[in-house]
Amino acid sequence: MSEKPTFEQVCDPEFRRKVQIETKSGATYVAFMELKGVINNSGIAREYFHRSPSWLLQRINGNTVFDKKAGFRPEEYRQLAEAFRDIARRLQQHADEIEAAAPDQE
Repeated sequence: MSEKPTFEQVCDPEFRRKVQIETKSGATYVAFMELKGVINNSGIAREYFHRSPSWLLQRINGNTVFDKKAGFRPEEYRQLAEAFRDIARRLQQHADEIEAAAPDQE
């Protein structure tokens, strides 16, 4: 964004979201905040990155680690996007299986 936003724009959640998702780090942060409580950050860290949950959170939040701002490398952003796609495929498959299954007998 090249122009300074107005006060009204800054107060508008949709505007703030739109600005945040313009960068990979912002889009990553928004995704994790909007999916908080829905996805398991620890599981993503371990299953898809073979790292600790704190490693993932340091990158999501841009924490300072060893006097340097933590962030994802380009290949890690691709890995994260693929992890989300894999989770989406798995959820879709489970949803399809639930719908296709026979009703329980009472």
